[in-house]
Amino acid sequence: MFSAVRPLKRWTKILVWVFLLVSLLACGKKANPVIPVKVSPQGVESLNYQIKGNSLIISWSIPSLNTDGSPLTDLKGFSVRKGEWPTKNYCDTCPDQFQETLWIDLKGPELPDIRVEPDQVQLTLNRPTPGYTYFFQVTAVTRKEAASKPSKTLHLSWELPLKPPSAIQFKPEPQGLGISWNPSLSLIDGSAPEGLAGYTLERKTEKGPWQKVNPEPITGTSHTDSGLQEGVNYSYRLKALRSIQGGLLESETSEEKSIVYTSAFPPPAVQDLIAFLRPQGVELRWQETGGSAPSGYYIYRRTRNERTPKRITTESVRETIFEDRQVKPGTTYFYSISAVGSAPALLEGPRSNEIEITYSP
Repeated sequence: MFSAVRPLKRWTKILVWVFLLVSLLACGKKANPVIPVKVSPQGVESLNYQIKGNSLIISWSIPSLNTDGSPLTDLKGFSVRKGEWPTKNYCDTCPDQFQETLWIDLKGPELPDIRVEPDQVQLTLNRPTPGYTYFFQVTAVTRKEAASKPSKTLHLSWELPLKPPSAIQFKPEPQGLGISWNPSLSLIDGSAPEGLAGYTLERKTEKGPWQKVNPEPITGTSHTDSGLQEGVNYSYRLKALRSIQGGLLESETSEEKSIVYTSAFPPPAVQDLIAFLRPQGVELRWQETGGSAPSGYYIYRRTRNERTPKRITTESVRETIFEDRQVKPGTTYFYSISAVGSAPALLEGPRSNEIEITYSP
């Protein structure tokens, strides 16, 4: 009898010790709880406006990434804060005066004043009140209610805008493409123009976005656009700018006009040609020409006994540096270069002034 009970007691003691050991281990220090991080979408950066007739269109690009760089796949919509304040009482250092918040759901319902495109959203404000400053601020929100940082506030002082300029004309010039237009002659209601501050000229290629040609308003009715490539189709449009309370109110855009650029003038002469002695030859350096970007440069050389320089480059040189290694010690050389226009014309400009150097390695 005792022989059967003793093994049972032994196993009971072992189980007790195992239980105590597990209890001691369980009473150790626990790790801090991990708080899940809510990923937020990147904020709206490109909050802009445009005018169509008597309507104000606010637009912004739809963000595609979260703040951690991951793809934004669960965007629900946008919260838009809107406010207005009499311009005469407007304080540009005071807090923004928002009176209402609009919700724009990317899945609808569709509203007449809201347009959702694959890459941007447009909110139309019909017949804003002249003499008021409007405020807009946009926040992106996901389906999990994670919100981005609010965008910068767009401030816009509204008055009747000017009519856009008209009749864009093109004329090739030595420095590029000359663009002229008829001025803005009235406000959109036909009354006399007030506060005309100039014009904004915008340009784009067939597949590119619209970009400002001039960083500051053009005060006249013409502008020369330089740096164009021949054979490329460029489109242009204009906006008239009205000065309102220290700000500029853009007009509706003018009709677009396109042109395939071809220069009728060769590039100007190259300036600041200099030469250096190198162990294996003569190195030439020069400044880029102004106006339309050349496709390259031709190098000319003659010796003291030669009256007419000869071109020593079969193809045009694209860089503004060239090393002539076909030289003889003790010989004096005279160098000049010319710029070559872009294709298809490839017009060659006049040669630069000659410079003299004696090769002595």
